[in-house]
Amino acid sequence: MVRGPLPVGARWGMLPGMRRPWNALVVAGLLVLVAASPCRGEGPDVLRVERLPASLAGTWEFALGDPPGGVADLDGLPFRHVPVPGTWQAGGVPGHGIGWYRVTFDLDPSLAIVPLAFACPQVRDADEVFLDGQPIGRTGRFPPDYDKGTAIERIYELPPSRSSVPGRHVLAARVYNAGPRDGGITGEPRIDSVSAAFHARALREAPRALLGAAFAALGLFSLVFYLRDRGQPDFLHFFLATSGAALFVVSWLSVWTVSGLPLSFLFRVGHAGLFAVPATTLLLFLGFFERPLARLHRVLLAGEAAGAAACLLWPRADDLYYLLPAAVVLGAALAGDVLVHLAVAARRHAPHARLLLVAAAACTAAAAFDAAGVLALGLGGSVDFALSGPAFFVLMSAFLAALADRLARLRLAASTDPLTGLANRAVLFDRLNLEIARARRHAHPVALAIVDLDAFKDFNDRYGHVAGDRFLVDVSRALVEAIRDTDLAARFGGDEFVVLLPEADATQAVACLERIRSGIAHARIAGAESGSTASAGIAVFDPAVRASVSVSAWLRQADAALYAAKAAGRNRVLVAHGAPPAASTFGSSGSHPGDVRRAPGPSA
Repeated sequence: MVRGPLPVGARWGMLPGMRRPWNALVVAGLLVLVAASPCRGEGPDVLRVERLPASLAGTWEFALGDPPGGVADLDGLPFRHVPVPGTWQAGGVPGHGIGWYRVTFDLDPSLAIVPLAFACPQVRDADEVFLDGQPIGRTGRFPPDYDKGTAIERIYELPPSRSSVPGRHVLAARVYNAGPRDGGITGEPRIDSVSAAFHARALREAPRALLGAAFAALGLFSLVFYLRDRGQPDFLHFFLATSGAALFVVSWLSVWTVSGLPLSFLFRVGHAGLFAVPATTLLLFLGFFERPLARLHRVLLAGEAAGAAACLLWPRADDLYYLLPAAVVLGAALAGDVLVHLAVAARRHAPHARLLLVAAAACTAAAAFDAAGVLALGLGGSVDFALSGPAFFVLMSAFLAALADRLARLRLAASTDPLTGLANRAVLFDRLNLEIARARRHAHPVALAIVDLDAFKDFNDRYGHVAGDRFLVDVSRALVEAIRDTDLAARFGGDEFVVLLPEADATQAVACLERIRSGIAHARIAGAESGSTASAGIAVFDPAVRASVSVSAWLRQADAALYAAKAAGRNRVLVAHGAPPAASTFGSSGSHPGDVRRAPGPSA
């Protein structure tokens, strides 16, 4: 039987029946693929808590708004799914105010006997957390008594009545975000044992606490120096800068949650530090380098003062975020001014300029890195990882070293003769009183000698005053080389010197002064064919001979011996004996020849 072709209508009539099996196979395959593919964002995660610490990061339910019945009426909210950690605005829910987070986790039976806690590094801005409808903790306060607790790490102990029951539990968090910054659970939440959670927080915050304590120690150290010497205002500026830095650092510690202080106040203090610390640092630099307060400095300081005042007094704490760009701009202007001046001072080889320039440049770079993170520029640091604090501590440490070195130089200049480097009259008279008291207390003798160059005016007239100054330096070197470390050599004025010899009797004093006389006689300077000789008068105070002596009487007695040595022909050492003379004018003593005796040794 030969079959011809089917009519066209018959062929098209059969196609639907032939396509049904293929359609069914395609649909079934698509369903299998969809079922096998992971569903992202389709539903909240049921998180497994099997070992500690257990991260609760994942997809949570979130709804903006506050049900009338509180946590009991959460099912009536229009929940949607958002990632945690992160802000709900980044998760696709616009707006600010009160929002609810909710997640379900499955607690392993092996953890039922462990005291558990919910921990989260950061929540913006205030929160209260519930487990199975039961409140477990709160940080900050909700409107109308709003208290901001953004950067405080939360640790809420789970009630044993719930944490001891294995299986599924519902964790809900009520969060308030005032804006303008986005809000939500911005730190990674976790379930951990209570002890481990507090231990981990202490380890994370220990560097910050130690840094704050280090700043406070530097500040107190400088304050002590300032209180002892009010003529050093740089130490006061240093105290203000380091104290401001210490307050700024510790204002971010979680320990304040149990202090009773409003967290919004700590938030204000931290932001005020962004303005106050650069301002006090600028004052410190200006004072140290003796720079005048220019018009630019006044404008910048006024801006910093206005910013700090706004941080402390502005009615709404969250509006302080708008001031962050102003703090960065003002800080950058201050840093630029300081760096330019330090660079110029370093080229001129000013003391400490190079060290401070390197430290200031490093601190500025660290502050720029952290500012980029604060302004959300896609790079930079954060509250948990900030470089500006340690860098500023290095800068302040270098500055304190410079202040201490300059103070030491000033004190040295105030206590030494600028030409010879010997002690000056002020140090001499303090030491004389001290050695008289020590001699009386320990009953030992102490010798005093006045040394005067012979015919030094002739030396100056012949070789000039510059050569005379150089010769005086050589004389001072001869004095220092001939005495002990416990002795004192001082320039009394002009070409006259005083040598103080504790615990030395007349014989020992004469031996020392003969070494000095010989050293001076052999001293020579370039360009001078001859030198000069010296005469000396010695007075010994011995408590075994007389109970006490005044400084002026003691000096008069030594001066009388020196006068006698000059009268006897110069270039010799004489020792005074008997009671001190009554005359009060040095160099013109009316002593008698019997009041002094010739010291054994060479003479001119």
